[in-house]
Amino acid sequence: MLGKRLKELRTAKDLTQQKLANILGIPRGTYAHYEIGKREPDNATLLQFAKFFKVTVDYLLNNDTTGLQSVQPRTEPPSDLIKFLDQSEVLLDGMPLTKEDKSKIKASLDIIFWDSKQKKKQEES
Repeated sequence: MLGKRLKELRTAKDLTQQKLANILGIPRGTYAHYEIGKREPDNATLLQFAKFFKVTVDYLLNNDTTGLQSVQPRTEPPSDLIKFLDQSEVLLDGMPLTKEDKSKIKASLDIIFWDSKQKKKQEES
């Protein structure tokens, strides 16, 4: 049951085993063994999974569907890049971006697209 839950939660977040293992700081092979049931995580690792996926340990270990607190079905990302960056969890190479990272990316985008914005303003006037 644990392996099935982990795979469902991981794919719902559109993560590869490698990216999730990087985020959690464990080897990919170890994580893969959790998913296929060849290995059982210790209590600390179970808690780490529960916190990351925002579910209870009970949910991970059995059929308790009440533990599924905030896993949302996968939805289409916003088409506007700035709105996408404002989402709560944006990853780069498997690592979550901080608010500072997002601000730097937005500032870079402003610089990159400055010419386009100026041309659009001129066309509108």
